Amino acid sequence: MLSLPQAAAHRPQKLPQPSHSQVRARVQELLQTTGSVVRLGGGPGLPEERHPTGLDPVDALLGGGFPRGRLSEIAGPASCGRTSLAHALLAHTTASGELACVVDRADAFDPASAQDRGVDLTRVLWARPPGVPEALRCAEHVLRAGGFALVLLDLASLGETPRISSAVWPRMRKLVAATSAACIALTHQRLIGTFADLALELGEAHPHFEANPAWLESLESRVALVRNRQGQHDRSVPVHWRAPSERAA
Repeated sequence: MLSLPQAAAHRPQKLPQPSHSQVRARVQELLQTTGSVVRLGGGPGLPEERHPTGLDPVDALLGGGFPRGRLSEIAGPASCGRTSLAHALLAHTTASGELACVVDRADAFDPASAQDRGVDLTRVLWARPPGVPEALRCAEHVLRAGGFALVLLDLASLGETPRISSAVWPRMRKLVAATSAACIALTHQRLIGTFADLALELGEAHPHFEANPAWLESLESRVALVRNRQGQHDRSVPVHWRAPSERAA
């Protein structure tokens, strides 16, 4: 029987580690060699994609519209223009050939009024879950499915503030971040808190009359940007909504 000589154990050679100053010098040399092709640190930030409302004063306040891939909130009392703003969002979404979803916990969505505002109902998924937990799960399923440019979660018409687990909003915010949708909760008063990337508060609407004759022309409320994770906030603009005789909300 032949026996092979045992090979000596391979011991990798330990390379000398460069000092911090040597690493910086090499990086600077690389930057000078490659010019503008390589940057030290993160690259220049891309502008955040926005979902316009189609209402010039509101879009100017928001910097172009609601951010996509972000969780937003529209809060305000009854007859503040919240539904009119939702209709404007739906109309702009469907007119752009995109799909929208309305998760309507209180069954308050009026298709005739929405269509009167220019909403293409063939591009709107209308879900009417029986309770708040079901509404939240429905919104999460829609976000996971993908394909929707706008997801409206209407919790505003319940008559009382719903009790929602503190774990819901961070989970939903993470789901939205993986999509290109603008996810917006409609609430009577703010519910999402610091987990909202953007929040609007609408004040009580007041009638606005024509000078002569004294006919009711519209309702006016103030739209305030109270939270904006990506920029300025604490600003507001007045907005005129269509008169109630023309199906305004």
